[in-house]
Amino acid sequence: MNIEPWMIGTAVAVLVLLWALVTYNRFISLKNSIEESFKHIDITLAQRFDSLTRIAETIAAYTKHEKEVHTEVTKLRSQFDNPNENEKVKTSNELSRLVSGLQVQVENYPEIKANENYLHLQKSINELEERLAASRRTFNARVTKFNTMLQQFPTNLFKFFMNLEKRELLHIDTSKKQDVDIAKILRG
Repeated sequence: MNIEPWMIGTAVAVLVLLWALVTYNRFISLKNSIEESFKHIDITLAQRFDSLTRIAETIAAYTKHEKEVHTEVTKLRSQFDNPNENEKVKTSNELSRLVSGLQVQVENYPEIKANENYLHLQKSINELEERLAASRRTFNARVTKFNTMLQQFPTNLFKFFMNLEKRELLHIDTSKKQDVDIAKILRG
């Protein structure tokens, strides 16, 4: 059997085409899984806002000045409806600061800690926080894989054809790493 040059050229062209199709589909799959991961975060954050609103209402029933916390949670909830991913993450971080403030305020009111509704809501929030942390880890792992493919040769050639850009990882806001001024948070 005699191998002709056109056969070699055709085989190479078919292999390159197959590689291109597989790589294209990998990018599409990663892009979709990143979007799915962010939707999980989005849903968990919405549930967290709802639970925190209920917990703030429970606390407000026992105290007077903590009603400001309820107002702040409601304000953040309306900001959360922003479709921008980065704004949602920023609002989530602000809410985390309020959660810390609520937990300290509860320590000042033993009757709240004994309230069954409060205990149920607190357990619910803790579960949501765990789910949120897991969703963030999944999101960041998928974004890292996507960004790595965008930076490696030869798959980086696809970023131009598919108009792909590097995605941002979710990170802990620097304010979350600092001490929380509870009095400032509760007084607005």
